[in-house]
Amino acid sequence: MLAMLEVSRKRFGSRPAVEDDNVCLTHDQLHKKADFFAAVLGELDLPGKSIIGIYMEGSADYVTVMLGVLKAGHIFMPLNTEFPSVKLSSILEKTSPVLLVTDRTFSAELQQKLSGTGNGAQPQPDVLVYPPSDLDLKGLKRTGMQQAADTCTAVDILDACYIFTTSGSTGTPKAILGSYRGLSHFIRWETGEFGFDESTRGSLLSPVTFDVSLREIFIPLAVGGCVCIPAEQTIRDPAGLFRWMRNKRISLVHIVPTLFRILSRATLEKQEKDPLPDLKYILLAGEASYGSDVEKWRQAAGSTAQIVNLYGPSETTLAKLFCRIEDGAVATGEIMPIGRPIPDTRVIILADDHACGVGEPGEIYLGTEFRSQGYYRDPELNAQHFVVNPLSLEPDDIFYKTGDQGEFLADGRVKFLGRLDGQVKLHGKRTDLGEIETVLRLYAGIHQAAVAVKKAGEDSQRLVGYIVPDDGDLSVEKIRTFLTEKLPDYMVPQVFVYLDAMPLTHSGKVDRNALPDPGRRRPHLATPYVPPQNDEEKILCSIWGDVLEVDEIGTQDGFFDLGGSSVLVMSVVEQIRSRFNINMPIVKIFECPNVALLAEYIRDVPQEGTAFSGLDERARQRRAKLSARKK
Repeated sequence: MLAMLEVSRKRFGSRPAVEDDNVCLTHDQLHKKADFFAAVLGELDLPGKSIIGIYMEGSADYVTVMLGVLKAGHIFMPLNTEFPSVKLSSILEKTSPVLLVTDRTFSAELQQKLSGTGNGAQPQPDVLVYPPSDLDLKGLKRTGMQQAADTCTAVDILDACYIFTTSGSTGTPKAILGSYRGLSHFIRWETGEFGFDESTRGSLLSPVTFDVSLREIFIPLAVGGCVCIPAEQTIRDPAGLFRWMRNKRISLVHIVPTLFRILSRATLEKQEKDPLPDLKYILLAGEASYGSDVEKWRQAAGSTAQIVNLYGPSETTLAKLFCRIEDGAVATGEIMPIGRPIPDTRVIILADDHACGVGEPGEIYLGTEFRSQGYYRDPELNAQHFVVNPLSLEPDDIFYKTGDQGEFLADGRVKFLGRLDGQVKLHGKRTDLGEIETVLRLYAGIHQAAVAVKKAGEDSQRLVGYIVPDDGDLSVEKIRTFLTEKLPDYMVPQVFVYLDAMPLTHSGKVDRNALPDPGRRRPHLATPYVPPQNDEEKILCSIWGDVLEVDEIGTQDGFFDLGGSSVLVMSVVEQIRSRFNINMPIVKIFECPNVALLAEYIRDVPQEGTAFSGLDERARQRRAKLSARKK
């Protein structure tokens, strides 16, 4: 894989390779910076094939550090900067990195989190701030590096190059060890299949802790193209993301369906004939895609961009099945097919150890020699999921049990039907329902807890927590705060339903099929219901109710207490901009977390057009009165 990048460097050294809001690096400049950082790591005298954590967000610096770690012969492991210290500690304990690399933005935050994670069982890794100074290098204690590295023997890591961590039902993270061999195989396939070249301008929209980021970064770099990295606030602003993609002349996006839907809506509102003229490929992955997703995009932007559905767990290295979505080949209300296997990949579908025929549902198994090296330091989990092909029983014929349900279509393609266990992908992020339930049960006052994914609207889903409380009422606000301290944002349920008792199967297990749909009921909040009093509040309550799927929203209710998330914030902001005809920054949802405060803000914002002229006049009069009072 590194050889492919070096070829691109030699052929296209003066062409842009990485762009973010602060810098544009050519291929030659990127490699020189990465070579320098590799030399810095070499001076630290780290053991060979050390695991190095990267505590940074997506940027040109992140790409430089990642590439430098590889050039130095080590294994990089992205770390989620949003993880609380408890979650970060469990990852460090699992993987024992010898060094953590961060930047000046996150340096103090990381040190603070590390100060609260020590348990005395193992030494804390050193922290190196990028770009390093002589003072930073001299400050490294370098103690415990060899001790930590000596424990890295549970899996053969000679060909390893990265680790991505995912949720585990027991609360212990699973660490997937990826290889150069698998990564190179996928990059060669995708670049060849779709004919990407030096004109390719790809976007990095995924978090760097999500393995989709590997193809977002390495596909353009491997062909002499450019990786364009938007700021986090741009990704969260649909209209801003649309403008950014147009200005950056993006030709390739890898995108999760949730964000794709939001982008489709922002594009449709532009009402332009050719809104994104440079966009040639949209590659969907990370969760189920619906026919309605494709139809809405084509209504917004036409059919000039080729849409491709990709499928493949991280354990098998990025995508292993793909399906080109042709014009007129989608059914609006159905999940889109995940297609056929890429070269050197076999797929079988089994039910009760027999091969399924057309239309017969079963578990999807994937066989490929270009899979990952498995779960790091977890032989039991490897034995459960990497199994001998039940149809051949040849000892070297290894398949990965995906835990996904699917069926073969008449034309040989595979259709995804959902998960067989409690692990789901929501908004493109892998989430283990059992882990959330484990943490929920730690909260004092909760007798029983269950978590499920329920449908919300035509083609979206939401995470629902079911609680059987002990004596007394429980505050949703306090439960949400408790979970936020122990889990990342996307693992906190959007809605909580209180039950007198859990529905059970005959064997005494929770009957998840019998868990009630939350409907549009208002959650149990400590804040009393206060109805809207004026036009602005009534409109905002309507918008929040539409986005959150909740009736009877009060003006004092917190957006996030009602089940709001960072993804849903974008939809709210878009509707507010449209209904009130104002240019409202997305940050205002966080600064004005309830309807009453947001209505106060909107009254003082000048409108961009003629709609809602009555509200605009009231705002003008109010500002005039305030000005008069000051005088």
